[in-house]
Amino acid sequence: MPEVSVQETFEQWEAAVAQAYVPLVVTPVRPGDFQARIVQSRFEDIDVSTVTASGQHISRIPRLIHEPDEPILFATVTTHGHGWLEQDGRVGEMADGGLMLYVSSRPFTAHFESSWGVVAVQVPLAQVVGASGVPADRMPTAVRFPPEGAAGIVGRFFCGLAHLQHTAPDQAAVLARHGTGLLASVVQLAAGDLPRDEPGHALTKQRALMYIQRHYADPELTVDRVAAACAISRRTLYRLFENGEDGMASMLRRMRVERALSLIRTDATRPLQSVARASGFVSERQFYRAFKREMGMTPGEFRTTNA
Repeated sequence: MPEVSVQETFEQWEAAVAQAYVPLVVTPVRPGDFQARIVQSRFEDIDVSTVTASGQHISRIPRLIHEPDEPILFATVTTHGHGWLEQDGRVGEMADGGLMLYVSSRPFTAHFESSWGVVAVQVPLAQVVGASGVPADRMPTAVRFPPEGAAGIVGRFFCGLAHLQHTAPDQAAVLARHGTGLLASVVQLAAGDLPRDEPGHALTKQRALMYIQRHYADPELTVDRVAAACAISRRTLYRLFENGEDGMASMLRRMRVERALSLIRTDATRPLQSVARASGFVSERQFYRAFKREMGMTPGEFRTTNA
């Protein structure tokens, strides 16, 4: 069987993504082996699919958006991994079973540093607009809805629907008829609370996030350094992200632990002290504490479990 280059693999993946969803530009986060899979179920009104893949950057750029195409509302529930999605000047975190909405008729970008998985739902945008009464330009895009609350219940419904399709497709088809209405309910509940960030704040937040994504593995990265790079105060930087200082610390910790997970999986013999340093932790003790807080076990226990 002939070997396939990484470039050819990504071209095939781009083609598969375009067929299942909409045309996107996909680029790898780092060289090396790439794995990806889409399992799609098409129902009468909605499509539900599961996606698993290696780290990548995804862009819906203006030249790929065509006016005659029917706009689609996407809803994704992150099943594992950690990423970010940007649309309409907002940046939302994709993690921990959270639900995220975005539309195909406007540009968006998504970034996953390492392996990830989502359950993705796509519905004609016009149907959700009609059912919810919320206009397309007021859709709560790139806003993370946590697993708790109404959106979390709807997210778990779609995850269950994706599983049920493989075990009882007739039952799944009956439940899928309610999918559009459930998404419309999420939009109704969320649209009134949609944050109205000033354009300048949205751009500053995006710039800060991009800086953090480029430098999070540097142990010398600090909040003061991020603020200086974006020409803003420490206090302003905290306000740009949810939960102030705790939000910044949690985001950095999660990104660094995700990096450590990837290194442990790909090199079973690499010393944990080296993993800690390469992931952005200033000490092995800090690494152990952060890892256990995020994963519920120590790095050594994780390595043994996943050997």
